[in-house]
Formats: sequence, structure tokens, C-alpha cells
Amino acid sequence: MSTSTSPVFAVPLRTNPTQVIPLRRQAICWLLLIAFLFPIWEQLAGSCAAEDVVTLFPKSDGDSPTQVRGTVVDFSGQTLVLQTRAGRTSIPTAKVQSIQTDYGPSYQQGLKLLATSQSNEAVRAFEAAAAAESRPWVRREILANQAIALHNAGRIVEAGNTFLKIVEDDPQTVHLDAIPLAWFGLPPDFERDRAARTWLTMPSPHAQLLGASWLLGTSDRSQAIEILGTLRRSNLPQIALLAEAQLWQTKIVTVTADEVAQWEKQLAAGILRGAALAGPTLVVGKAWRQLDNDAQAALTLMRPPILYPDHRPVAAESLVQAGRSLERSGKTEDARRVIGEVLQKYGDQPARQEAETTLKRLANSGSN
Repeated sequence: MSTSTSPVFAVPLRTNPTQVIPLRRQAICWLLLIAFLFPIWEQLAGSCAAEDVVTLFPKSDGDSPTQVRGTVVDFSGQTLVLQTRAGRTSIPTAKVQSIQTDYGPSYQQGLKLLATSQSNEAVRAFEAAAAAESRPWVRREILANQAIALHNAGRIVEAGNTFLKIVEDDPQTVHLDAIPLAWFGLPPDFERDRAARTWLTMPSPHAQLLGASWLLGTSDRSQAIEILGTLRRSNLPQIALLAEAQLWQTKIVTVTADEVAQWEKQLAAGILRGAALAGPTLVVGKAWRQLDNDAQAALTLMRPPILYPDHRPVAAESLVQAGRSLERSGKTEDARRVIGEVLQKYGDQPARQEAETTLKRLANSGSN
């Protein structure tokens, strides 16, 4: 048997020797060009990345806020360091109104959870965000919100220690609103009181303020008052005013209208900003209640839940106190609405029990 095979045609690669050298030279030229341009492309890509936007307070009334762009290198209690194309510049922190920057998904999720009262879930999200964040100033911001979430969850010891991590990195922190102070009485707690005694012995004025705050309602009251008396003369104005406001709590029973008006002036001076005003405002409202000025008390006490709802313990306590003022002034329906908001929005807070008792009393009085 014979077999036949199809012929295989080998087609030689025809290369013109005169074309090889130019092609090689062209490739080399492209490589050299890429090597030359790569740093420029990298720089351009960096400049195209989203810049931080720093908004400054208006220089005078009627002026618009000023915005500057660049990369925030650091933001501490003293200065904001901004890297721009022209170089680095330092801006006093007191001039900074806000910063817009890129945040990771865990941090954004944590903020959503914090706003929707899911405090423990928010803590876990902030923990993940802090672990993934390389910028120290952003990490401090994350820790501040984590401390707030821990305070909301009633985890006072963890909240205090988390806040003190911020102070260790930035002793004049801009996140003073996150310090978990005691602004109303709570039942004794062994672990919390032991931590407060430890804080009291630390050299940091922030730690001493924390310790004295939580020991003010305990058998260590005298020592707490002594420490607060020293801190009210601190060269850190915010610490001094917070220590002063803590001492106001000891004066509510004997306070006069002129004294309360003076407290209000101190709070309006701009030393404390944002949610750092929540606790002191609660104390002022309770003082107006003590003076039977229920209209002023209710007006004052509604500010924390409206302006600082994420600071849940103070917001809830303020609503209860406002409801009691409204009840006493004869505005029963308004009182029911305000107290009911405690149960609807702040059922996880210590004020819930008093809110339930007050609502039952209001219901009984309405049925008579």
C-alpha cells in the first residue's frame, strides 16, 4: 500500500537586513522615552488625585469662607500643615472650619452606623478603619468617633482609654468633643470607678479631667472637686472651661439666675466648639429648671438633641429634663412628645427608665 502526503511548504521569513537596525533603534528609543517620561506621568497622576479641601473661617462678618487645596500632612490642636504645589504651609488650627478628604469605606460605614444608633457595630467599623489608615491625623479623627461610639454603648472605660490615645499623639487635640465625661448621675460601677482613679493619677490634664468627672458622684467626690479646681486654672482654655462646667454640677442646688447667665456667657465665648458644648449645655438647662424657669430650661435643654444627636447619653438626658420642664409648665402634650422621643430614638440610653416613668405619670394625669 502506498501512501501520499501533502507537501509541507516552509515559508522562509524574509528579513531585509537594512530594516532590522532601524526597528531595533526605534524600540530602544521608545524604551528610553518611556523611562524618561515615567516620573513625569507619576507626578501628573499624583496631581490628578483628589486633593484635600481646607475651608477656613471667614475673616470678618459678611465674608465668604476661604478654601485652599492640597494634601493635609498633619492636623493637630495647634496647626494644619498643607502641602501644595508651591510648597508646605502652616495654618493655625483656630482658622480651620472643616476639611474635605478621602476616607476609606470602613470609616464611612462607621459614620453611618453611628448616625443610626448602632453603636457597637460602629465601634467595630472604626476599629477596622483605624487599622487601615496610614495618615496620623485621619487616624486620630477615626479614634475620636470610636470613643463617641463606645461612650454611646456605655463602654466608658474603653471610651476613655481610646480618647487618651488621641491625646498621647496630640496633647492639644481638636477632638475634645469626644472626651467621655459624666454630665449626669449613673449607678456605681466598679470597673469604671477603678479606671477613673487611674486616670486621676496620670500627668495628662485630659486624663485627670476624665477621672475627676466620673468620681464626682462617688465617695471620692472631695478629691475630684480638688482636681477640678486645679484644672479650672489650666493654661489650656478648653480644659479649664470643661473643668469649670463639671463643677457647675455641684452648685445647681444653690445657684442664682445671675450665675447661670454668667455660665451661658462663658459657653458663648467660643472657647468650646461643636459637640464639646453638649454636656455643659445640659448642666445650664438643669440649673434653669432648678430656678423654676421652665421656659428657658426647655429651650436650653432641646439644643443637645437637636445639634448633637450623635452624643446619645447627653441628648437623651436633655430630652428627659426638657420634658419634665414642659410638664411642669403645663404643656402636657409637648412633654409627651419630647419624652416619647427618648423611647423612640434613645431607648438604649440610661435616660430610658426615667422617660418610661414620666410617660406613665403623664398618661395617668391625662386620664384623671
